[in-house]
Amino acid sequence: MENTDFLYRIKELEAAAKKLFLEYSIIEGKMANEFIQNTFNKFNPFKVVGHLSIGSDISEKLSTDEYEFTFSEKYLSGAVYIFFEQDYYNKNQIFVLKEGKLLSKLIQECYAMEYFITNDKNNYFISVNWYVIELLGVGSGPAGY
Repeated sequence: MENTDFLYRIKELEAAAKKLFLEYSIIEGKMANEFIQNTFNKFNPFKVVGHLSIGSDISEKLSTDEYEFTFSEKYLSGAVYIFFEQDYYNKNQIFVLKEGKLLSKLIQECYAMEYFITNDKNNYFISVNWYVIELLGVGSGPAGY
């Protein structure tokens, strides 16, 4: 039987959060679907499957190899909402990490992931794929929302 555990990214984040004693919650179902769709409608990302991408000319871009395990310390604060491509395994699920600055530490405990990040008010939008971290409306970039 094929091991499909890696397909359940929310479960992997949950296990890592427990290991690191981080506070988190999970939003699922209709509430998650509505939030994700509202986020996609607001920011209109270029790719929401495969190598996730915002694809904006005004987003700040960082190398994933160089910054994935440190960027959250600089760019995130408060609770963050993390979600993935909306395929069968990850559809309508949001992982909420209470302290966003700790996201990079959490991700270090997980197998390679591509994901989106925002907050409860959709003030910003971040995509992380294997190659680039795109930040829209965060930090010193020109894309304030």
